[in-house]
Amino acid sequence: MQRLRFILLPLGLCALVAVGAHASADVLGDRILWAVDRLDAFFDAIFSRWSVTAPMVEWVSLSERVFFARGVALLWELAADALLLLPLIGYEERGVDPELLLARKLLRKSWRKGAPLRLLWPICTAAIAIGGARAVAHMVRSSLFKAPLIAHALGFTTLFLLVLLFASRATLRCLEFADRRKPLALPLLLLPLALAALLK
Repeated sequence: MQRLRFILLPLGLCALVAVGAHASADVLGDRILWAVDRLDAFFDAIFSRWSVTAPMVEWVSLSERVFFARGVALLWELAADALLLLPLIGYEERGVDPELLLARKLLRKSWRKGAPLRLLWPICTAAIAIGGARAVAHMVRSSLFKAPLIAHALGFTTLFLLVLLFASRATLRCLEFADRRKPLALPLLLLPLALAALLK
């Protein structure tokens, strides 16, 4: 059973952050589409003024703008998946007290070093993992829409347990992983997805 837990727990952590990254990428894709639509409308207003450039207004259709926004969001999601899953692959379970002590030690160490990029990775992981927990809790609530009280109770319980048992461990593992490496700018890729996860 312990061997099975050793395999299933890292898989659960990876699944949760992957769901969070996917849910965040959906929100990010909508924001990218909104920005592309505004940019397209701006150029349409400029090009439609002259008869020579008026035909250029129809060059980029709505389907092409949607394809572009979804494509950018997908690439962003895949890059984020790689950054999020890399620390979680070698996860080793400890007891609750050793994990809390390790988290406190690593936070103090990172704070003393004054490396915000070192803390950015775990903070973004936490936000995306919580976004994944919210997405799963929403699915649980939606599946029991005929019994709203039970649906809300189970949804809240699912959210609480996923954050407590999985999102916290994913954050700790990422903090541990980031502490062993030089601060990198790569986690900045996670920032828009983390913000999208919190705003969803």
